[in-house]
Amino acid sequence: MNGYTLVKINPDDFFYPMACPDGYILEHRLVMAKSLGRNLHSWEIVHHKNHKRDDNQIENLQIFSDLGHRQLTKLEAFITKLQNKIMKLELENKKLREGLTNT
Repeated sequence: MNGYTLVKINPDDFFYPMACPDGYILEHRLVMAKSLGRNLHSWEIVHHKNHKRDDNQIENLQIFSDLGHRQLTKLEAFITKLQNKIMKLELENKKLREGLTNT
């Protein structure tokens, strides 16, 4: 499912209220719920820090509200844009320096 891992749980499982009607639950949500010792609310979003949807180790997961997750996503996109700009400028700087040493 879009790179996410699904897990089938039994109806008598404490975390079953979080499952879809067919008994499947997104593994990263289950891992976070077990770590917190409670069922997650539908509005709580579990974010993969390294953006690898199949890396469901608790160390790689963060819980957010929808608003918090949208803010984080925008911030990460801005950081990536700045990193790309820095790499481009460093490459230009290197080419300029090489040009100066070759003259």
